[in-house]
Amino acid sequence: MTYNKKLTILSGLVGVLTIVYIGTLVFDPERMNTRDAAFAWLDARSASQVSGIEISNPNGKINLVKKDGVWFVETDGLEYPAKDTRAADLISLLSKKDAYPVRGKESASLERLGLAEDKASRLVVRAGNTTLLDMFAGAEAATGQVYFRKNGLNEARAGSNSLDSYITGSKISWYNLRLFPETEKLTVALVQGVDIAPPLLNEAETQSAATLARAEGGWTVNGEKADAAKVESYIRGVLDAEGEDFVDVSFLSGPAEGKIVLQLGDGTNRVVSVSAILDANKREAAVSGSNYVYTLSKWTLDRLFKSTDDFK
Repeated sequence: MTYNKKLTILSGLVGVLTIVYIGTLVFDPERMNTRDAAFAWLDARSASQVSGIEISNPNGKINLVKKDGVWFVETDGLEYPAKDTRAADLISLLSKKDAYPVRGKESASLERLGLAEDKASRLVVRAGNTTLLDMFAGAEAATGQVYFRKNGLNEARAGSNSLDSYITGSKISWYNLRLFPETEKLTVALVQGVDIAPPLLNEAETQSAATLARAEGGWTVNGEKADAAKVESYIRGVLDAEGEDFVDVSFLSGPAEGKIVLQLGDGTNRVVSVSAILDANKREAAVSGSNYVYTLSKWTLDRLFKSTDDFK
């Protein structure tokens, strides 16, 4: 066999093997499934336009609206502050491509996957009056993933339960229950003094008032030197304090029994007022300058109303 013939045969074999190799790459089922799994529920170009989120799940209905760049939860005609970061995280999760492999394409499988309309939780995302996304969250798979599908389609996909946690969460999980929302940008450095007037604990036990004031680069409590680290940790705790829930009343039910007055560097005061004791040792609370009323747990109350000795 001549050299040229050998070269021709070898070239042909190389060509055939190349075609076979390329074919395995293009038509390999595993690679095709991986490509098919990369999926985003919301067009990323629409993410910045989202102005409404509606959720229906076993806990009830949740309606979120965005006004002037701030998210609110609508409840019985009233609006309560929502967690802006939680809404932003949900939109980001929906618009980011992730692994959502197809697990079914027939209507007969929807019931088994918990994706029947009358059984599944539902998420609707809007931009004004335009619906950007309408989807369902169904049952949890043995792998820990959850089944999802778009409304109007039978194609079921499985994905991380992190998305499901947003769709099936309670209304309270969406509330921003901080007494002083992040938008106020209050810091320890802005607080120049604090007056603490504790509420009545019970008929036999009372707690003395405490006054905190800045002095010579440090702090005093009732005129005596205080531990600056303890004072500033306390103030930080007040500024970061959260309620358990909102109360649908215009103000405290009854006169205030306890108060915390924050004296700010601009000469203004912010006052936290708490009510008489409620069930389970809870109290209602309101903050001056705000229309919202909160319920506070005993755990939170114990950290808000400290005694003089706690600052030494």
